[in-house]
Amino acid sequence: MRIAYICSDFGVPVHGSKGAAIHVREMSRALKALGHEVLIVAARAGGEPPAGFDVPVIEIVPDGLERQIVDLLRADPGAGEVVAKEVRALLHATAMRYRSLPQLMDFAPDVIYERFALFGSAGMALAQDLGVPRILEVNAPLSEEQAALRGLAFVGTARGLEQAVLRSADHVIAVSQPLAGWLGEAGVDGARVSVLPNGVDPERLAAGAKERASVRAALGIAPGRPVVGFVGTLKAWHGTESLLRAVARLLGDARDETSAPHLLIVGEGPERPALEALASDLGISAATAFTGAVPHEAVPGYLAAMDIAVAPSSERTDFYFSPLKLFEYMAAGRPVVAADIGQIRDCVRHGETGLLYPPGDVVGLADALAVLIDDSQLAATIGRAGQEDVQAHHTWEGNARAVAAVTSALPGPAGKER
Repeated sequence: MRIAYICSDFGVPVHGSKGAAIHVREMSRALKALGHEVLIVAARAGGEPPAGFDVPVIEIVPDGLERQIVDLLRADPGAGEVVAKEVRALLHATAMRYRSLPQLMDFAPDVIYERFALFGSAGMALAQDLGVPRILEVNAPLSEEQAALRGLAFVGTARGLEQAVLRSADHVIAVSQPLAGWLGEAGVDGARVSVLPNGVDPERLAAGAKERASVRAALGIAPGRPVVGFVGTLKAWHGTESLLRAVARLLGDARDETSAPHLLIVGEGPERPALEALASDLGISAATAFTGAVPHEAVPGYLAAMDIAVAPSSERTDFYFSPLKLFEYMAAGRPVVAADIGQIRDCVRHGETGLLYPPGDVVGLADALAVLIDDSQLAATIGRAGQEDVQAHHTWEGNARAVAAVTSALPGPAGKER
């Protein structure tokens, strides 16, 4: 089967290190490994491909007129940055459609697989142009998220176009059950919706074990000291602040070198300066390492350096994410402590494949960390159980097989034997 993978979001550079980019690469790589031909069409390639990634990417960059219009809007007192970005997305949807169409006609896809993007109508139009079905992958309620977090100028346009894109898809993949519920509220027939959480490549994550000693040595962490870690973008909703406060509570206890945790924060983001300042205020800077952004291929080594991996969260009622880092933690065999919220509570069985705590509860998080630090046998048992669970239920290969099965059941070219 030939699959055209459309990623029209400027915020998702295919070759980048953020979770959304990893999702695009891993899903396309898994589909290719199953024997399908995959071609990615993207608004941003994001530089050279990472080592080992060989799925071809067609990058449709804004032309001179698009850039000129966006620059004028950005400088216009009556418009500004938010308007400029939204007009750019609207203009580029049309550009992606017509500039990629000749290459896609040569490729002759059997199906369009599209990552849902704000103002992203290119996949919908291309599916119509090519006469093929379209699968839409939804990772967030984008117009609501944009309005709440970053501001939305063209609210009516965004939501009207969102409705058209959602309802015209032949099948929709939601990465969490809360998102499936949101799709139902948006008028998408539940029979056309499948829930498919994020996945991992278990072999790649487990392979980091051999790097444990070297990574810890490079970070200056003593061999016997327990390491509590976090991997991800440093944004406020992650609740990373509560992790620092929980570790500070443990370090305030009478603990020796073998039970006083060292905190490892792997990732970059807007909250980093505030988190570093908080570490200083709490008096734990010497026991905290901030690595900044690291290549995705280096993540397994950092996970191996940890003894406990944490997926914290602030208190919120709209947790609709599929936690990629949680599955990576578990695939690496790390015992996890995670906030009891959203899809996390469906992925972690408390006391068996991880420990859950109330989101935002610093004391609850500290207590859960203490349980695993003080009971190495329990930590090892939970780590193994989590690893086995992910290998059985949350792999990119399994996700790719599920997508292929959905695709083969669609009417038109995608459903034909090839």
